[in-house]
Amino acid sequence: MISELNICQDYDGLFGANNEKGDMVIPFLYKEMYPFSCGLSMVRNQKYEYGYINQYNQQVVPFGKYLWCDCKFVCGYARVLKFDFFERKSRWGIINTKGNIIVPFEYDKIWTLKEGHLHEIKAFKGDEELKINLVLLATKSGILFDGLSYIATYSVEEFKSKFHCTQIYVKKGKDNKLYFCYGCNIGFVAQKKIPQTPVISIVVNNAGKVFPLLHDKEDIGKTSFEEDIKINTSKQQYKKYCHKTSFWDYENEKMNDYDNWSDPYRDEQAYYDGWNREDVESGLTDAYENDLSARG
Repeated sequence: MISELNICQDYDGLFGANNEKGDMVIPFLYKEMYPFSCGLSMVRNQKYEYGYINQYNQQVVPFGKYLWCDCKFVCGYARVLKFDFFERKSRWGIINTKGNIIVPFEYDKIWTLKEGHLHEIKAFKGDEELKINLVLLATKSGILFDGLSYIATYSVEEFKSKFHCTQIYVKKGKDNKLYFCYGCNIGFVAQKKIPQTPVISIVVNNAGKVFPLLHDKEDIGKTSFEEDIKINTSKQQYKKYCHKTSFWDYENEKMNDYDNWSDPYRDEQAYYDGWNREDVESGLTDAYENDLSARG
């Protein structure tokens, strides 16, 4: 992770940034450049187009995508303005630090984001005044694995001892992502591959969310992961284990719901020595074949 950058300007009026040693790490390219917030800087190129770059001078939000952008992120979120070609007018929305749209472009105006008021942001559609609950919308959009800072890292056995649980289960949720469950709590799996040397870190992201993250030991300190984890659990797989009935849809939903472990799920775990059928078919059990602590 590179050090905090200082914005500087050359004799031609262009902006760049250097590190604490005075080394130039972002060349003088930009007509405008604002201080980094949540790992990103809002910049304008020589065409005066808005965009966001990270500390490696990589474009996270491309130039010209939006008519206007907030000069800084607040708890991982920023307002942006986009032109609607069908209505021939501009609309406001809110994005996160990966450029994902959290609040759709439906508003004629969204008031300034303030940290203590993210659950009741004032917005307008025409003359109608509305409230946006960004906290709720951000939760529905999923955990953001970006701008991570590490509070502590534990082996699986250390984590179980520290958090007073005897077993850890890895499971796929309804959103087709991997989670791990410990007691009545939910943690997250960091990447698209099964961790081969699993550890669990307590991390905080750009939005200030603190959560446990299961990942490979070699990735300790990594600040960004992809969120979407796809596992092939098509209904064709189930046909070799059971006969399709009208009740099976309900059972299938139960077993895919990490927050509702029904008796069939527990029986299934006993049959597969602590794993569920999805874990066996996805290869998760093979990944942890010689590491019993990883599965509790």
